[in-house]
Amino acid sequence: MELPPRQDSLKWSAYPEDVLPLWVADMDFPVAEPVRRAIRERAEGFLGYPPREGDPELKALLLEGVGLEGEVAFMPGVVVGLYAAVAAFTAPGQGVLTQVPVYPPFLAAIREQRRTLLANPLRETEEGYRLDLPGLERLAFATRLLLFCHPQNPTGRVFTEEELEGVAAIARKHDLIVVSDELHAPLTYERPHVPLARFLPERTLTLLGPGKAYNLAGLPIGAVVGPKPLVEALKRHLPHTFPNVLAMAAWKAALREGGPWLKATLERLKANRDRVAAWAKEVGLGHFPPEGTYLAWLKTPIPKAAAYLLREARVALNPGETFGEGYDRHVRLNFATYPEVLEEALRRLQGALSQSR
Repeated sequence: MELPPRQDSLKWSAYPEDVLPLWVADMDFPVAEPVRRAIRERAEGFLGYPPREGDPELKALLLEGVGLEGEVAFMPGVVVGLYAAVAAFTAPGQGVLTQVPVYPPFLAAIREQRRTLLANPLRETEEGYRLDLPGLERLAFATRLLLFCHPQNPTGRVFTEEELEGVAAIARKHDLIVVSDELHAPLTYERPHVPLARFLPERTLTLLGPGKAYNLAGLPIGAVVGPKPLVEALKRHLPHTFPNVLAMAAWKAALREGGPWLKATLERLKANRDRVAAWAKEVGLGHFPPEGTYLAWLKTPIPKAAAYLLREARVALNPGETFGEGYDRHVRLNFATYPEVLEEALRRLQGALSQSR
């Protein structure tokens, strides 16, 4: 079992050595060999400025991989795209619509740029979390922009075609621009990911990146795909930087040759997902096994649950309150680690939960 060196890893160095880190979303597994080889080969070659528009072969691979058409622009990462979208398509004081709970940078991009959050909570049903389409429509009149997350972080929902068609119909009816973060798209289990833009090509900007599926968070890069006028509007609010040449080489190798590694990694993740789901049922936590991502969203009976579990179990999880108001009894657990690490973390968590009752 080869874990990242603590000094080189945010995940493993942010807390004292006695804490098991199951928080920030990267994997403990080594990167695919074709990706490592591509980085080595690129590093031995030209490392000067690339063309500002980026690698045309990578653009073609991205469009082919997601089955979409449109303009492609590179950016330093998907989070940068969220901030740029809020700046490009809304003004201070205006509303921005999104589902909660949601990845914290969605909320930060709205709050820090002095926009108003229009929160449309996911509905918790017996079958799992579902989009509240009537609620979405009630809020749609008050905004021009919907920030969408699919597969959804932190719940792991992979939305159905019926749900996506519903979102598209509402967006079209109310002239919304939709920015869809599909960073976790390759990480699905039983049901494949379908891009929202298939149903709303004229109004959707799709954000993509290799950081999650291919464990390349330390080589930040992202891309936006969509209609040229919307992409050009977004680009005016992106940093004036060049695409990272090593990141482009790594992403291209991942798309061309990373399939076997990704398939094997998904098998490991699925086993961990099922283990967490069985454990959550055993200890009585609210949980729906994620359909995508390597993140488990757990509902506990404890207020400020993440702080309590860090203190009492020495396991670092993401606090639910950072994903939206009213979720402080929830935590997000990253299960993209080795079984031995996961088992020890679950053992500690179970002990701390037992003490709280």
